[in-house]
Amino acid sequence: MAASLSLLVLVVSASASLMLSTTAHAQLQYGYYNTSCPGVEDLVREELLALFAADMTLPAGLLRLHFHDCFGAGCDATLLLKSHNGTAQRDADPNSTVRGYEAIEAVKAKVEAACPLVVSCADILAMAARDAVNFTQGPAYQVETGRRDGNVSRREDAERLLPPADGNVTVLTQYFAAQNLTVKDMIVLSAAHTIGVAHCPSFSKRLYNNTGAGDQDPAMDPAYAKNLTAACPAGNVASVQPLDPVSPNRFDVGYYKSVYNRTALLGSDAALLDDSLSFAYVQLMSSNDSYLDTFFADFAVSMINMGRIGVRTGADGEIRDTCAVYVD
Repeated sequence: MAASLSLLVLVVSASASLMLSTTAHAQLQYGYYNTSCPGVEDLVREELLALFAADMTLPAGLLRLHFHDCFGAGCDATLLLKSHNGTAQRDADPNSTVRGYEAIEAVKAKVEAACPLVVSCADILAMAARDAVNFTQGPAYQVETGRRDGNVSRREDAERLLPPADGNVTVLTQYFAAQNLTVKDMIVLSAAHTIGVAHCPSFSKRLYNNTGAGDQDPAMDPAYAKNLTAACPAGNVASVQPLDPVSPNRFDVGYYKSVYNRTALLGSDAALLDDSLSFAYVQLMSSNDSYLDTFFADFAVSMINMGRIGVRTGADGEIRDTCAVYVD
């Protein structure tokens, strides 16, 4: 009952903010900076390529950074803000392993040198996520721009609005619906887990205490579960495992193959097999690599949809010269 009430509050409060943001995302456009900062997307990409070459794990980090910013309180770069008192979004438990802040700051410095106080941190986050996907052999797609940055960052927003790593399809659908995203968006965007890693605490419950009785999740492939218990002994908090064991560094349909073969790492990913709609999409994408282009097209659409969550445009928000300023 408490969980249902919590989700109801989530949907109601998010619905109120959606009415305010609908007009705002209509003001986003492709090529927003063509006149005010020509070539900025190429500049961002060039800087990121150098950073990716030095750290092959960074693309997954930047994709996650954009996701957590958008879901936390809207795509307004408030995840990047800091708090001396530990009350900002980045201080929330779901953001404890989020990374890529320094990379965004490095890109922002390059952009500021070319076009002072013109390009928002929120738009740089959206561009960085797109370039991260493309760098790992994923789709190239256009990014809507024109966002402005927020200046309020609350830890409780991230804790309330970010989907849980062990949520079932019903729960996940409600979290996405609260952001005006569809069931298909949820199924498609879950595949961002085709790259990147997760720390052991994100999935250890499935290994050691699935129902609270010291049991293991029977939905996991036994051989896969055995390998995970060896890599992540109970109590291990530092080790990581690939979210997609099939092709962890390549953006492809390997994620769906992992889910279909019951080697999904997170409970929220494994749960896609428990719903008829999500199961059908997983089955289709895992059946043949010829569906890769379909997945790429779907992912691009869903990323654009996500990039519209709670955006600030026009006179709402600010353009700051540094992304990670303190809010207190």
